[in-house]
Amino acid sequence: MTILSAQQTATPTQLRAVYRARPGSFSETPCAYVGSRDEAITYTAGQRTRTFAPTVVIVDTFSDATESGDRVDDLVDLLVDRFTDAYAAVPGGNSLLELTSVTDTELEVRGDANTAIYRAAVLGFDRTFITEGRT
Repeated sequence: MTILSAQQTATPTQLRAVYRARPGSFSETPCAYVGSRDEAITYTAGQRTRTFAPTVVIVDTFSDATESGDRVDDLVDLLVDRFTDAYAAVPGGNSLLELTSVTDTELEVRGDANTAIYRAAVLGFDRTFITEGRT
């Protein structure tokens, strides 16, 4: 969240809202939210390693194919740079935040009366980890 909030502060018209989880609706776009937070835990002599595979989802409307495409692409480029610079942002000392993929997709949000389709990009962090000592 800290990295997304920093990007929102730096470019408030390019990233209008940031959410800790997927919201029920997207009142402001482009926006981003923290998606899945899958985790695997392994133990070795005296250490526990938590390997995360979180995602960040960027969402925008399909108002104009060129405009929304450019907005998402520009925001992805900004966030790739920001996450690359923040590789040590995971708290806990012996850790690494590693952006490993960007996937373009569409996001479908079903309502009572209709369905909205948004342009989206999913940023994947497959090899993010924290290694902690055990006593």
